[in-house]
Amino acid sequence: MNYVKVDIANYICTITINNPPMNILTKEFRDEFVPLMEKLKTNPDVRVIILTGEGDRAFCAGADLNEEGELTQETVRKFLEEDCRVYDVVNEMPQPVIAAVNGYAFGGGFELVLACDFRVMSENAKLCAAGVKVGLVVGPTRLVRLVGEAYAKDIILTGRTVKAEELYQRGLANAVVPHDQLLNEAMEWAEMIVSRAPVAVQNAKHIIQTTMDSTWQEAMSEELDAFVRCQDTRDHKHAIEAFFKKEKPVFIGK
Repeated sequence: MNYVKVDIANYICTITINNPPMNILTKEFRDEFVPLMEKLKTNPDVRVIILTGEGDRAFCAGADLNEEGELTQETVRKFLEEDCRVYDVVNEMPQPVIAAVNGYAFGGGFELVLACDFRVMSENAKLCAAGVKVGLVVGPTRLVRLVGEAYAKDIILTGRTVKAEELYQRGLANAVVPHDQLLNEAMEWAEMIVSRAPVAVQNAKHIIQTTMDSTWQEAMSEELDAFVRCQDTRDHKHAIEAFFKKEKPVFIGK
């Protein structure tokens, strides 16, 4: 692959958007990235994914403006669906996805950050929905669900650039670190998750993501169903045995 770099080690898959300096979301990138993520969904050797951008300048500066400039009323919807598939497949992953935001995340790059489960940011990171600056709409659906209506309006309607520290204070960033420590910090988060029971992690992620669209009774029923599924796993039984033996459990995802 030319536009995506992949490294898998110790159950952690690091994916780098390889289109420097701005790592924009071209058709070529989409054609590599989406099939890769679909394959990773069922890869037992991947329990956590780290997503970052190549270089020091940008995580992802959004869509290719040359592609957008060629759109017509007949082609724009198809383009949007292909673009959204990049964000949706990240959101759909059974494994947690950590965005290691190494620089600018504008427009579609901002949307990609929102689609991840965790956001670890360099102190140099700057994010911007950008849509209203160019007469478009970017990011409100995901952002409202993450931070609520008031702050989403602040970011979306002004189109202002937001620094990492502000996003940390607002709860959108899980950590902000010096730039040279970014990947180490993301790896520490990934290793923490890898040390947990993968079946339980994936079930918990699913419940968290669906609960806002369910009634209380539906959400609780799904939560109890997930508990039942996990209770019958080898990992759960092993963890109980390890607890009484005062040993650290080793999870295998079964």
